[in-house]
Amino acid sequence: MRRRSVASLIVLVTAVSATAADFNPYGNGRFGYSVDLPDDFKTVFTPENGDGVGLESADGQAKLSVWGNYLAEGGFSKESDLRKKFEIEEGWKFTYEKRGASWASFSGTRGDRIIYMRQIALCNDAMGNFTLEYPAAQQKRYGQVVDRMVKTLKAPKHCE
Repeated sequence: MRRRSVASLIVLVTAVSATAADFNPYGNGRFGYSVDLPDDFKTVFTPENGDGVGLESADGQAKLSVWGNYLAEGGFSKESDLRKKFEIEEGWKFTYEKRGASWASFSGTRGDRIIYMRQIALCNDAMGNFTLEYPAAQQKRYGQVVDRMVKTLKAPKHCE
């Protein structure tokens, strides 16, 4: 019985360690936000202005954008609506929306693909964002990625 408990504990610790190793912290110097990024994604674009990073999965089927921007439309809520509108104009149909005073999350579909958008308010009339687009057939895998990124997308401590 004791051997089984020790073996179970080793498996549990290994599983937790493996999960923790699946992400790397990313901090944005320009806007001050931070978020954990999946370590099996590769960087495909880094804007010269330092607002974020574009990544894709190893197989190229999932696209991840992480960026900051200044509010142009008169406040966080209006800017959030504008960002969502841009995606609707690209053919996305949103089926999920949840908001707070300083954050917003949206999810929707276009054909056989899913998009998840998360936005948070930052200092100096700015917002931090990530958008993950992936095949609907891989929802279980990428749902876990979204969960981790939602939990770790943070504004600088002096803004919270």
